[in-house]
This record gives sequence, C-alpha cells and structure tokens, in this order.
Amino acid sequence: MTRKVRTRFAPSPTGQPHLGNARTAILNWLYARNQGGAFVLRFEDTDTARNVEGGEQAILDALDWLGLDRDEGPDVGGDHGPYRQSERGELYLARARGLVADGHAFRCFCTPEEMEADRVAAIAAGEPPGRDRRCRDLDPIVSAGREAEAPSAGEEVTLRLRVDSGPVAFEDRLKGALSIDGDDLGDMVLVRPDGRPTYNFAVAVDDFEMQISHVIRGIGHLSNTPKQVLLYRAFGAPPPEFIHIPSVLAEGGGKLAKRAGAPGVLDYRDEGFTPDAILNYLSLLAWSSATGEEVLTRRELIEQIDLDRLGATDAEVDPEKLRWLSGQHLRRQSAVSIAAAWAGVSGVAELGLSDEDLVRAAEVFVQRTSVLTDAPEELAAVFADPDLRTEAAREVLASPDASLALETLAGAWEETDWDVGTLKASMRNAMQASGVTGKSFFQPTRMSLMGATHGPDLTDVAYALGEARTRRRLARALELAHDHRRETE
Repeated sequence: MTRKVRTRFAPSPTGQPHLGNARTAILNWLYARNQGGAFVLRFEDTDTARNVEGGEQAILDALDWLGLDRDEGPDVGGDHGPYRQSERGELYLARARGLVADGHAFRCFCTPEEMEADRVAAIAAGEPPGRDRRCRDLDPIVSAGREAEAPSAGEEVTLRLRVDSGPVAFEDRLKGALSIDGDDLGDMVLVRPDGRPTYNFAVAVDDFEMQISHVIRGIGHLSNTPKQVLLYRAFGAPPPEFIHIPSVLAEGGGKLAKRAGAPGVLDYRDEGFTPDAILNYLSLLAWSSATGEEVLTRRELIEQIDLDRLGATDAEVDPEKLRWLSGQHLRRQSAVSIAAAWAGVSGVAELGLSDEDLVRAAEVFVQRTSVLTDAPEELAAVFADPDLRTEAAREVLASPDASLALETLAGAWEETDWDVGTLKASMRNAMQASGVTGKSFFQPTRMSLMGATHGPDLTDVAYALGEARTRRRLARALELAHDHRRETE
C-alpha cells in the first residue's frame, strides 16, 4: 500500500534560514502540496550551544513570508508532537530502551579512555575499530543489574546500537543505490550517559514516529543516511525515500553559510524581493520545468514539481537572475497590490503621495523596477517638486521654442482624457501644431514636469503625476519661460 506523502523541514534554531535552507523547505513544501500530503516543521534544538535567541521565530517568520504553511509543527500543533527535539527526551529514551530489550542495542559501561584503548588495539590488529568488545556481549540480566548499580558504583551508561558486519544498503533518488559496510560504522551511540540522544538517533526516531515518507535534504546529510537506515532496520520498518539535493553555493562558488555572512531569507524581504520570486528562483536551483518555463506562479510550481527532474549538480546564486525574476513577478501583480506594497517601503511615505497617485505610478513605472525598494528612487524622480531655478533649467526654458512648446502642449492637454494613450496622441498633435519637434519640444516639457532632461516616457510621467499636478507644473514652467524670454529681448 502506498504511504501518504509526509515531508518535513527540520532546521536548528540558529537564526533565519539562508537561501540553501529555504530551498530545502520549498522543495519539501511543494512536493507535499503536489501529492496532497502533509508538510511538517520540526526544530532540532538539542545542540543548545548553537541555538540563538529568537532563532525559532526568525525561521517561522521566513516560512510565513515565503507562504510555506505547515500542516504540523510547534506553531500549529499536530498528532505527532512535540515538534521540538528538546521536548522529546523521554520518547528517545523509551525507544532506545526498547531496542535494548529487543537485543538490537546494548548498555555500554566503558570509559572514554577504555574506548580509545580498544580503538587503538583494533587498528593495530587490523580489525574494525568501532566495536565495543567489552560490553556488547554482556548477559542482559547482568547488564541490567550493573546499570541499576551504576550511580553508586560511579559508572556511566551509554546505550549503543549493535552494528554487525555486512552491507548497509540504501537507495537515494538522485545518487541511486549506495552501500557501506557496518564495520565502517561501528556500534553507534544512541543515548549518551547524560540522557541526551545523538543526532542520528533523534532524527531517525522523529522521522519514524512522525511517519515521514520522503526525506528531502541537503547532500551534506548523505553520510548520516546509512546510520539512520540501520535504525529503521532495528525498528522493523522500511526507511523513508531519501532525496539528497546538491548544494546552493554563494555567488562565485563559495560556501553559502550564515557564519560566512550569507544573507538570510528575511534580508531579501527587506531588500524588496517578492516571496513568489524567491520561491520560484530557489525551486529552479534544484529542478526544471518540463515545459522549459522559468517564470512560474506558486500554483504552477505545485502542479509541475517532479522529483525525477531534480538536478544533481551544485548551483550558484545568481543575483541578476533573481532580480530579473523578481521584476517578472512584480509585473504580474495588479497596480493596486503593487501600490499597497510600495506604500510600506521606506522613503515612499515622505513623498506624500495619495493611494491614487501610487496606483497610477504602479501602472506605468513597475516596468522600471525589479524589487519593491526600487520604488523610492523612481517615484522621487517624478513626484518630487522640480527645481526650475537651476542653471540647467534656465538654459532649457530660455530656449527659443520652449514657450511655444509648453503653451501648445498645455492647450492640447486641457480637454483630454487622462490616460496614457490619449495623452500620447495629444502630445503628437501638439508637436505638429507647434512645429517644434525633437529635443526642442521634449526637453522643455520634461524639465517642466521633472526638473530634468532625461527620464521615463513623458506621457507616463504626466499620467502618474495626475491632471492637476501636471497642469500646475506646466503653468509654472511656462511662466518662467516667458520671464527668461523677456530677459533676453
């Protein structure tokens, strides 16, 4: 019988995820949604030295911003919790003791010094060095009695998995059939003397008890897989399907790591990228659509995700490609939603624009932006009150044809509908009527509206400014043009 698809994202709470971590979460989420399965969030927080204050919340905030909703997790609950490893200690201990009772694991009373001596002796004898030859074959009754007396005897007890010689084989969706000999693994520690589980034991127990069907994770975890497969054997259950995806590298090929200063997902949010662009871009760093399309909506990604199309080579972050994709996703949004997003960007509120101003600007200027934070510079260039007292403005407005060009255009736009197409047609008519063309017509007009001689399409500028603001600016510039002409007569 086919198992229900259940995927998981299991980060340590060490801060917001970088793009490589986020890609892992995205692939797990996309596949779960594609299969009608469940996406589980689990925090692997037993390494307290690495945990940072606010680390959990930063991960939750990043997942929420990306739109990766959870079916189970510490923030939403579920039937397989707790979803923090730090709260599952009793479960690990009970599972380890069950393995001891079944003969799959044993109690080890060796000191570190004794284990090291045995390791050195085994290497010298050409034997596997990881076996616990002192304790693995102790009589279970003797072993249990010794454990009971351990505190008073000053002994410490480690619970170890009994690993025999022979192949530990498993399948990886990308790497194919893989195998390692049990001699190379040794008798694995499950629970340390202080009661803390080892990483691989905790992960295997969690994945087993949470009924995870597909483990989609980074290639760095490949070496952990045979140890976890051994534990599934001991549990008497088939392991999940393993898919170890290649690494995401920093631009130029370096390691993408928070310790090396790699930006986190929320940094990209603050830089103005759209979540759909990040989702789209990161999915394409591991997978390609059968159609060859690159700009894909969230729904299209869910529908098209195919684990058989995952790539097997590392991928570098390409900031230009990411900006391009962000611009493509921005332009798919309505002007109203873009305007609302721009309104929350630092630097836009200071321009004092109305909602209507922002919507008009979004209609014509979104093509000039890639991320939301491009908006302040683009909008300020148009909406900031132009300074017409500069030497450059004086030179343009004092030109012989400036007054005629402005007067004719102001008249042409007096009775026109305020939309880009009509404004463009009226401008052409004004040029023909005035006989002023080219730079002689456009430069005085642009200087009037923007205080500059270069910028966006003039009819886009006029449309964004709105009728009243455009008329005021033309009238003011025309007055100055007349003044300049009188001064030269």
